[in-house]
Amino acid sequence: DRADLPSGGYRLAVGEAAGRATVALEGLGGDGLFHAVQTLRQLTVDGSVAGVTVRDWPGTAVRGMAEGFYGQPWTREERLAQISFMGRTKQNRYLYAPGDDPYRLARWREPYPADQRADFRALAERARAEHVTLGWALSPGQAMCMASDQDVRALTRKVDAMWALGIRVFQLQFQDVSYSEWHCDLDSETFGSGPKAAARAQARVAGALDRHLAERYPDAAPLSVLPTEFYQDGATDYRTALAAELDDRVQVAWTGVGVVPKKITGGELAGARAAFRHPLVTMDNYPVNDYAQDRIFLGPYTGRDPAVASGSAALLANAMEQPSASRIPLFTAADFAWNPKGYDPAASWRAAIDDLAGGDASARDALLALAGNSAGSVLGAEESAYLQPLFDAFWSTRADASRRDRAADTLRAAFSVMRQAPERLKTPAEGRLTDEVRPWTEQLARYGRAGELAVDLLQAQAAGDGA
Repeated sequence: DRADLPSGGYRLAVGEAAGRATVALEGLGGDGLFHAVQTLRQLTVDGSVAGVTVRDWPGTAVRGMAEGFYGQPWTREERLAQISFMGRTKQNRYLYAPGDDPYRLARWREPYPADQRADFRALAERARAEHVTLGWALSPGQAMCMASDQDVRALTRKVDAMWALGIRVFQLQFQDVSYSEWHCDLDSETFGSGPKAAARAQARVAGALDRHLAERYPDAAPLSVLPTEFYQDGATDYRTALAAELDDRVQVAWTGVGVVPKKITGGELAGARAAFRHPLVTMDNYPVNDYAQDRIFLGPYTGRDPAVASGSAALLANAMEQPSASRIPLFTAADFAWNPKGYDPAASWRAAIDDLAGGDASARDALLALAGNSAGSVLGAEESAYLQPLFDAFWSTRADASRRDRAADTLRAAFSVMRQAPERLKTPAEGRLTDEVRPWTEQLARYGRAGELAVDLLQAQAAGDGA
């Protein structure tokens, strides 16, 4: 029965109809049918499809990722590849918000140069094909007179220009705005000072943009606002004032309690929703690594209650500067958003590695080693935990020569995969992954070589050849 399937849901069945082998697909709307095709693609192996009946739907209506890190923004090719990855993993929102793009920050009034406008058009075309809605975040608070009608008109003109390039959802960001610093005398005269004044000013700008979008683009997705207090807990003067002033249609973005929280609970989401009194866009700062650029975070998405997915108007994971490597944790976040109650982090993590390896068994083993040695983060997980059972088996068999040799061979093979990782990882993501993770794979290779030598030395010593 399809009666109670939500938007984006689908049905798929494989069997016989009128004596003929048949695959039947039905989706709710274009997105639902697209999702059915993605599942069929996964079920098809060597020209055959297993006999199945599938009834499936997204647990989170809007799910996807943000390019919101500080650092070198992605290239056109990297973004296009990421959009294709999102399509096959059933994600439907891409928010463009690089921390170092001046044309959405201090130079927000200026149009993008011609080459970047062409980039947005290409991205929008790919996004339409992959059933992904392309979003763009504007952060004008450091260079705007919020009480100025002229500046508001400049803002709507910039939004109109981005709509013409294919952007279909917008976010206003005020996370770096001071309560006590205005950029024109008119703001201080109009709003005063302090948290309540900042909230009123931001709500004025958001309201003007929301009304503009509603009048000119009735099909536009709701505007969202990332407020100055985007990670605090409970009600404050600022949050209460913002909730009272914002138009009802506007959504509020938050990151959980903390900029990079270890956990986000359903109770915390309910508390934020009560404080803001608007639908919440959860912008999760995992796996983003701009605050720890010597690390990559490749562990699975954990520590989020299912209620966070079902209770958010949108759930977006903030990617790392390394786009291809980000796909491992982003895959698992998408898996959680689609089916939060059935989510299995370990199984999802292995599936993410399979997806990135693209059928290359050698690359898959190297990805398991790289991700296993880069699994720890604020969310948790023990770094290099997969090696510990191999160590334990190695030490526990020292008194039995035949068992000792087998355990040594197994452990040494794991170290060999680590040593060979730079060479094995040249194929995933059309060859882009290898440059992204070179500092980490080179270090992994050094650890692998050291491990091989350590095993060889201990084996020689056990055989009486200590010298």
